[in-house]
Amino acid sequence: MAKSPEYPKTVGFPSVPRRGIISRITLFIVFHLLYLLLPLCIFLLPFYAYVTRSLTIATISALYFSTWILTSNLTVRGTSSRLLNSSPLMKYVLSSIPIRLKVLAKPPKSPSGSIIFSCHPHGALAFNRAGVGFCMPDLWDAAFPTLPNLKVLVASAAFYVPLIREMWLSSYCIEASRSVAEKALRKGPTAMLVYPGGMDEQIMTVRGEERIYLKKRKGFIKLALREGCEVCPVYAFGESDLYKHSGFLLNLRKWLQKNCGFAAMIISGEYGLMPYLKEDGVTLVFGEAIGIWKDRKWERGMKVTDEMVEEAHDLYIRKLKELFEKEKGGLGYGDRALVIE
Repeated sequence: MAKSPEYPKTVGFPSVPRRGIISRITLFIVFHLLYLLLPLCIFLLPFYAYVTRSLTIATISALYFSTWILTSNLTVRGTSSRLLNSSPLMKYVLSSIPIRLKVLAKPPKSPSGSIIFSCHPHGALAFNRAGVGFCMPDLWDAAFPTLPNLKVLVASAAFYVPLIREMWLSSYCIEASRSVAEKALRKGPTAMLVYPGGMDEQIMTVRGEERIYLKKRKGFIKLALREGCEVCPVYAFGESDLYKHSGFLLNLRKWLQKNCGFAAMIISGEYGLMPYLKEDGVTLVFGEAIGIWKDRKWERGMKVTDEMVEEAHDLYIRKLKELFEKEKGGLGYGDRALVIE
């Protein structure tokens, strides 16, 4: 596939110098309000109303949580808020962890018109997802101005956390289930971001290591074959370095993740839950699509065999390794080795 003179191209925020103490304190407060304190306060509202017998608090709580029922369909449909996506607040939060998108080649045309971007690693909180959900005009739209409808698959547990739920819903997220993904792709040409490693990769992230869970993760390949999509590997350099992970009660937390469907992480950053500030931030490198439909004819409803899945999966792993090795040196990770489990 001949490359356009436009590629490779990189988009992102201007570099941000190390902040002064006042700015760091402000950023610390804003970050923890958004990702910890406000969600916790909203979650505890019903309990507070019960203890204090406050009719006002009970009414506010009832009004908020009733919206979960009224908007429950959004978790499978996804929506968007340009106010949030271009918000100075989100730009401010993300400027501490600059996110860049490097696109190596123009995404190809697939039989269905859709494309699946599979991203690695997930990391503790998948900060790289902000590059394809928040600040859209500066990042995603600038990198892919002609791509169709964007959808991001995330674990359903994210839609049960107050405030986080609203942030995720307004940044193109939908539930990471087969039925929801198929429904989204069948509505028309779609650009879909998936994290094959999921919560297993999330809970086992080790700072300073490039470790991903992929050998048995073939669902995204099956989805692409069934729905006539090309698959593009994406690697988020820097994502693994944002947090330190504790091994305390790891086996119990693995059990909770497997049986209860959420990742009970114990992480620490530079200040509380503030990720380690990196001047070079996180760079998502979008490689060339692996072309699973290059020599095949697709028809909706066609049978996808195990042989087709294995062949495409093996090709995908090979292309992802090539992408990692090609890009790691230029981005400052030349001493890292990609471990695929």
